[in-house]
This record gives sequence, C-alpha cells and structure tokens, in this order.
Amino acid sequence: MIIYINDKPYTLDSSCTLQEMLEQREGIAAHVAIAINNQFVPKSMFSNTTLCEGDRIDLIVPMQGG
Repeated sequence: MIIYINDKPYTLDSSCTLQEMLEQREGIAAHVAIAINNQFVPKSMFSNTTLCEGDRIDLIVPMQGG
C-alpha cells in the first residue's frame, strides 16, 4: 500500500492506523499536527484513524517567530 507523507511516497506492508504508522517511522517528531487528505486529525483520533491506499498525509511542524 502506498501513502504520501508531505508529497513523498511511502510503502506500507499492510493497512494500519495513523498511530501505528507514526511508531514505525523514525524521524517523525512527536509534536506535529497532522492532516490526512486535507482534513485535520486530532491526536485523540490517531489510534482510530485507519490509513488507506493513496492517502496524503501532511505533517505540520510548529514554528516560533513573530
């Protein structure tokens, strides 16, 4: 199954939840906001959100500034 994280293709062996994918992928910061197919996913829903073929996941990293 292929998903896209910040427009880069990634292959998953099988269907999994967003939480499982985050645990498998090293280097994804714990403090990011996530949108799947342009829909924000709250952290409380990570373990209940099943990823599907072709999903587009956007990782939004907080920035400081002013």
